[in-house]
Amino acid sequence: MSVKELILDQEACAECGLCVAVCGYDALVLRPTVLEVIQSECVLCDACVIACPTEALAIELCTPSYECV
Repeated sequence: MSVKELILDQEACAECGLCVAVCGYDALVLRPTVLEVIQSECVLCDACVIACPTEALAIELCTPSYECV
């Protein structure tokens, strides 16, 4: 069975905080050196994906072994 997940490309992330600002579910936390995705809080609303200026976030279909496509 496959599930959708919010995927973050850390290398593409500019740590600008726009995604955190638009997330109404506290699913994103900007730490001093990294953006953290809290999957259990994410409702896959796509707001952060749209807000990200570097396209570092995406919603992808993932297998139980966490291979995402």
